[in-house]
Amino acid sequence: MRNELKYGLRFLVRDTFNSERRVQALLSHERLSRERLDAITDLLLTESLQAAVRRIPRYRALKEKLSAGNVRQVLAEHFPVIEKSDLTESPADFYPHDTPRPWTIVGRTSGTSGTPLQVFRSLPSVLWENAVVERHFRWSGYRAGMRRAYLRGDLVVPLERKSPPYWFVNRYNNQLILSSRHLREGCVDDIIGELERFAPYMMEAYPSTAYELARLLEQRDRVLRIPYIYTGSEPLYPHQRDLILARLGKCVMDHYGMAERIAYATECEHGGLHVNTDYSYVEIVDDEGHPTEGEGYVVGTTFNNALMPLVRYRMSDRTRWRREPCPCGRVYPLIEPVTGKYEDTLFGSQGQRISPSVVTFAFKSLRGIKYSQVAQTGEGTWEIRVVPERSFNETERNRLVENVRHLVDPGIHVVVREVAEIARTSAHKYRWIVNESKKKAEAGR
Repeated sequence: MRNELKYGLRFLVRDTFNSERRVQALLSHERLSRERLDAITDLLLTESLQAAVRRIPRYRALKEKLSAGNVRQVLAEHFPVIEKSDLTESPADFYPHDTPRPWTIVGRTSGTSGTPLQVFRSLPSVLWENAVVERHFRWSGYRAGMRRAYLRGDLVVPLERKSPPYWFVNRYNNQLILSSRHLREGCVDDIIGELERFAPYMMEAYPSTAYELARLLEQRDRVLRIPYIYTGSEPLYPHQRDLILARLGKCVMDHYGMAERIAYATECEHGGLHVNTDYSYVEIVDDEGHPTEGEGYVVGTTFNNALMPLVRYRMSDRTRWRREPCPCGRVYPLIEPVTGKYEDTLFGSQGQRISPSVVTFAFKSLRGIKYSQVAQTGEGTWEIRVVPERSFNETERNRLVENVRHLVDPGIHVVVREVAEIARTSAHKYRWIVNESKKKAEAGR
C-alpha cells in the first residue's frame, strides 16, 4: 500500500499533459542551429542569475544590469566560482532562508565525498528535471507507457525477505522496480525470471547493479537481451560496460548528473556524451578557475530552480571538451567521459594521475573475484580489496599484483586484501575507486 501511494502521487504530480509538452519542447531544441540554441541558453542563464540576485544573500548587492546580450560576461566577472564547502560553511550566504519551509522540496546528496549536502528545489525544477530525463529516454525510441525496469537503490521490499517477489510493479508507469539488495544467491534466479517475463524495453540502473546482474547471469551462462540499459549516478567503467553488453543489454546509454543539478550530460546512440545546454550553463575550468580546453573541473549554473539557484558551482569531477561534431547530429557540445570525483583519483608511484579505465586492464584476465575496490592508502601505495570466490587463490592474487605493475605502473606498491564485503554508500551506490590517503593524513594531524 505504501508503494502504491508513493508512486501514485508521483504520477499525479509528474505525469500530466504538461509533462509531455515539456518533453516535446526539449526535443525541439535538438536540431536547432548552434546560434539559436546558444540564445536559449543565454535567456535561461539570465533568468537564473536574476533569481539569484533576488533570493540569494551573497548576490543581492549586484548592480550590473543583466540581459541575454551580456549575461556570460557578467557571470564571469561578478560571480566567483563556489564549491560545496561554501554552502556548508557559510549557509547564510547561499541559502534563501535558514531552514527549509514545510512545503520546500529538499534534495540531498548521499555524501560520497564525506560531506552530505541539502539543496532546496522548486516544484518547476523537479518537473523540468523529469522532462530532461525523459528526453534522454526518447533517444532510444522509448515512449511513455512502454515497459521499463528499474534497478537502483530503492528499498521496495524488506531486506529480510527470503521469498519472491523481490520487486514492485509500478502500474502507473508500467515499471518493474527491482530490489538491488536481493541481487544474491537464493534470490537472483527469481529476479532473472521476472525480467524475462516482464520483457522491458529499457532498464534504469546504477552501473554497479547492472554489472552485478550481468555477472550473475555470466555465472549461470544466461543472457538477457534488454534493448537499452540506462546507467548513471556512478562512474561507468569499461569492464562494466563490456559485461553488461555481453550478458544483459544490447545498448548502454550512460548519463552524468548530480544532486546539485548544475550539469547534465547524456550519451547518445553513437556513444557521444552531450552536455544539455538547455538544462544548465556548464564551464570547464582549471585549478585557478579559468576556462580551459584541457582537463578541468566541471562548473555549472542551475536553470529552472528560482528558489535556490546555484551559480558557478564547482564539482570535484573532471573532464574536457570534445570539439568535433557527433554523428547523431545533435548540436549539444560533447565532453569526454567524466573521471569521477577528484577525491577519488588514484595517483601512481611518481605522483601522476591514473585513469580508472587503465586500472581495469589489470582485472580483465583474472578469475575468482566477486567484487573489488581499489583504494589509494598512501603515497605510491594501493590496497586492492577483493571479495573472493572459491577459485580465487594465491596464483590469482599474484597475477593481480603483476598485472598492476606490468599494465598500470611498475613502481606502485600493491597490497591485496580479501574482505567479506565492500560497503556501499547510504544510497546503495558502489565506489570502485577510492582515495583514502588524504583522509588518513588529516586524521593523523
